[in-house]
Amino acid sequence: MAFGRYDAAGFNNPKVIENPDILVLGSSHMEATNVLQTQNAAYLLGEKLSGRYSVYNLGISGHDFYKTCAYLEKNLDLYRSSVKAVIIETSTVDLTMENVSKVLSGTVERTQSHNGGLVGALQQVPFFRQVYHQATGGLLKLFLPSASSAEPQAEKAAQTPEPTVDQAAYDALFSYLAQVQATSGVPIVIVYHPTETFLPDGSVSYPKDACLLAFTESAERSGIPFVDLTGPFERLWRESRQVPHGFCTGLIGSGHLNAAGHAVMADAFYQTICDLEAGGRLCK
Repeated sequence: MAFGRYDAAGFNNPKVIENPDILVLGSSHMEATNVLQTQNAAYLLGEKLSGRYSVYNLGISGHDFYKTCAYLEKNLDLYRSSVKAVIIETSTVDLTMENVSKVLSGTVERTQSHNGGLVGALQQVPFFRQVYHQATGGLLKLFLPSASSAEPQAEKAAQTPEPTVDQAAYDALFSYLAQVQATSGVPIVIVYHPTETFLPDGSVSYPKDACLLAFTESAERSGIPFVDLTGPFERLWRESRQVPHGFCTGLIGSGHLNAAGHAVMADAFYQTICDLEAGGRLCK
């Protein structure tokens, strides 16, 4: 794990970067306290860029895609003088109008925090803060397995109905993102990492449903760069028999991105930044 190492601002970076060129936003996958700090995707991107651009990781546990979008403009305002690109990590492409409306109206539920009492004192220690996040975020469920959680992944997948696409939700959110991108002049890149499912024959499958198609098409129409890691994750399994999520201490293929997953994501980040640079979109 990252041994609870945070910068002075409370984010998982070796140090605070006052005027970063590239912001990486996302959930606990990006906070990445379960891999070495030098193995998370944001750090690896900085290494690959070799000093051409600085990278600052603002990943926060509990910040799903909706919350990340809701706080996007505030993050851009903080670094408007320097930021050249924003990368948003997401593990979901299933959008609902109820949640999109909360983003647009500024009523997204705030991430729970405690700044007083015993919990507040403990959270000032990075290690205890991470333990608290994990405990309140579902860690205890690993020790209290239910009958439903014991079902094979393939059976669960077979029982899950095809999701219904609420096209209005996609249109509304991507219209908002396109407006933010146009107003700020900063490319907003979305990188999707799907969750794998193990099949009875030993192979690994990734979802390719109507929601992913709607998300992909909406991003393209809105001019929002979108990277789908389904293909790279399939190659990871095919070439090295590795999966991008899960750890030897838990369910393999379930949970947060592991070191292999972060490495694949870092490659995607790097290629995207190179493409934006080649297209003249990082000039500012």
